[in-house]
Amino acid sequence: MTCRSHPSRRRLGFTLIEACVAMWAMSITLMLGATLLLAAMRADQVGAATLRRLTWWAELADEFRADVGRAATAPDQLGELARGPSCLILRMSDGSHVVYRWHEEQLVRTVQSADGETRRAMPVGNWEASVEFARTDGDRPLLTLTVIESPNPGTPRRTAISAMLGGDVR
Repeated sequence: MTCRSHPSRRRLGFTLIEACVAMWAMSITLMLGATLLLAAMRADQVGAATLRRLTWWAELADEFRADVGRAATAPDQLGELARGPSCLILRMSDGSHVVYRWHEEQLVRTVQSADGETRRAMPVGNWEASVEFARTDGDRPLLTLTVIESPNPGTPRRTAISAMLGGDVR
């Protein structure tokens, strides 16, 4: 008997199972990539919002501290306005007044001088924020502006900006 050799069969493609496994592996890889991309985008949004809030607070703190440092006194009243948790009145040495007032869900800084009156809304963060003012007693009171953020739901976050009337003494 002679041995016949069978020609070897060469595979010319993939089986259906091999193709399904490859597609499954690629879809898992794409899902992981998409998840990582979405997480990175969300982290970028949170970082940008935090930077924006810190920039607003830095601007507000710089201006508030400069105004309080230049002020000669912090009177209890100016016309119809009265000092309180929603209003802070500063009298400058040149006779002008700077008034910080929490009114209609925004912080308004008003400068009243002989030339007239200018108003400007100050950024305090998101729409869930509010502002309160406090003042200690004494010849050189400590004036504090507190920004209160009330996330829903969550515990309110308080950020206090304080300055000594007439500036720091060193």
